[in-house]
Parts: sequence; C-alpha cells; structure tokens
Amino acid sequence: MSRGRPPRPPPLRNLSLYHEVVAKGCSQRVVARRFRVSQPRVARVCQRLRAWVAGWLAALPPILIERATISGWSPEASRFHLAVALERERLLRAYGEYLQHFGGPTRATAYGQLLAALDAGVVPPEAAVRLPPRTLLACAVRMARELNDLGQIAKDGPFGDVLFGRC
Repeated sequence: MSRGRPPRPPPLRNLSLYHEVVAKGCSQRVVARRFRVSQPRVARVCQRLRAWVAGWLAALPPILIERATISGWSPEASRFHLAVALERERLLRAYGEYLQHFGGPTRATAYGQLLAALDAGVVPPEAAVRLPPRTLLACAVRMARELNDLGQIAKDGPFGDVLFGRC
C-alpha cells in the first residue's frame, strides 16, 4: 500500500472547462473564448481529463459504470461526474480526520485568510505563537480547497449529494 499524500485532483479550472464541454455540450471553441484560452489548450485539457476519468473507471466493474449513466446526461458526462464523486470520496477519507482538527473541510478554507494575515505580519506575535505551525495550516487549506473545488463541480452533476461512505 502506498503511503503519503494522495495524488492531487485536476485543478478546478480544468474540471470546469471539461464540464462545459461534456455536460453542457459547448464546443471547444466557445469554451476557449469563455475561459480565455486557445482551442488547442481546451483539447489538451479534455484529453487529460478523459485519461483521468478512464483511470478512475478502470478500477470499477463495467456494470457499475453502465448503471451510473443517468438519464438526461451523456454517457461521457455521467462518467465524468462519477469520477468526480469517487475522487471526492477518496479525498474525504484521506483528509477527513486531519481536516476535523481545523473544523472540517468547509471551515479549514478560512485558515487561508489567517495564513495571508500571518504572511503580512498583521497577526500579533503573542497570538501567532499559539497557532499550529504554518505548514500544518497550509496543508489543511490546500486539502480543503481541493475538496471544495470538487464539490463545486459535483453540485452541477447527477452525483452532487453522493458521498459513498456516508450512504
């Protein structure tokens, strides 16, 4: 079993871009204009995300993938949102206990403002010494943002409220 930090999910911008293409049916050219990138960049992001989705689905039984296709959603969009839901669940299992020390995933993102205040030197030294080490705060913020980014994409899909370990 591997140890350490799980691989990072794709960035929110890439997930949003791919969602526009596969779930909303927008052309790559339209999405490129909306995101202010070139059409070849959109094609590369789509290619990477198709590979990411395929990597997730490779571990699942084909019948589960077939059953996850939701009426009103294209098969590609359903598979994408299934992969997002599975990634959210994986990260929640990996990060959940750690993030509970910071008030959970939603509250942990607020520590980003505290980090900015620490960096700007506006936190009084007597208060700063009582805080956890900066690296622990930064890790919690990063983890919470990854989960929140996946949540933003998930809410627009058919599995937005699904957390498999909590069924």
